[in-house]
Amino acid sequence: MINKVAIIHDSFLHIGGAEKVLLKLVDKFPEADIYISLLDKKYTNSIVTKGIIHTSILSKLPFIERYSSLLKPLVLLYWETLNLNKYELIISSSHSFSSKSVNKSRKAKHISYIHTPPKYLYNEYNEMNWIKKFPFKQLLFPILYLIRKHDYYSAQKPDLLVANSEVVKDRIKKYYNRNSIVINPPHNTPSSKYKKLKGKYFLFFSRLEKQKGAELVIRTFTYYNLPLVVIGTGSEEKFLKSIAGKTISFRGFVSNKQKEDILSKAISLIYAAKDEDYGLVIPEVISHNVPVLAYNSGAIKEHLKKTNIINTFYEFNKESLYLAIKSIYYS
Repeated sequence: MINKVAIIHDSFLHIGGAEKVLLKLVDKFPEADIYISLLDKKYTNSIVTKGIIHTSILSKLPFIERYSSLLKPLVLLYWETLNLNKYELIISSSHSFSSKSVNKSRKAKHISYIHTPPKYLYNEYNEMNWIKKFPFKQLLFPILYLIRKHDYYSAQKPDLLVANSEVVKDRIKKYYNRNSIVINPPHNTPSSKYKKLKGKYFLFFSRLEKQKGAELVIRTFTYYNLPLVVIGTGSEEKFLKSIAGKTISFRGFVSNKQKEDILSKAISLIYAAKDEDYGLVIPEVISHNVPVLAYNSGAIKEHLKKTNIINTFYEFNKESLYLAIKSIYYS
């Protein structure tokens, strides 16, 4: 029997796929202590544990969600200075804030669930893609080089690496030269009361961040005057509302009951993420009998192997997305 368990999670500034995995881990280990570098206090009550929730002093800074990317070097220092010697099992949930870099005692085992190697350090698209372009790439090269070296070293620490998809498994091998096993994240399934009705609108269901492709979807549906319901919040929300036309309805964060009501009347999910790691929402909406139209990138190819109700578009522009919508749903 394992007496002391620590669950280490990168940051909790919104509820996305990584955060849903964290909450499932807490369900499995209800007495675990939780360590989170950046925690928005409005989500504290979402984490139901008999253990202690620890966070860094950085969480007290104002506007941490907006400026969290700038805090990444300090977050790395936070992980390195944690004293976890009392724990027998450490489970880290890691993506761009690299919680896999924590240290442990010799007797402890560390399993790291990798959502993706940090995209801002490597080739995949991410919100910080501007640092990969001139002149920032040249100016920031020394610090990014050191962080990449640290990230590689950190990935050698865990006893076992778990990838959330085959795409991420390949990234782990490419950037860390380590093997990993694949365990897809769990997803929500329909309640007994759920019933799929005739579709009235399309659906965009995601965090409202640049890499999720929300701008492309909203501009397309506005330009072609098509009905779209948007579920989710994020740093791009205010901007996206400013460019949205009258056919776009923003619902923000919704309860499970509200989500099922929206899904029951959806024609299709529109998914436009770039270099997607897994796309937890895809199997969730498919389980609710909602088909998917997705940008053919990242882990989308894995989902295509598992179901026949996913269609794809291949060019990241309004014309390609609209032609796919027109040919599939209005032919």
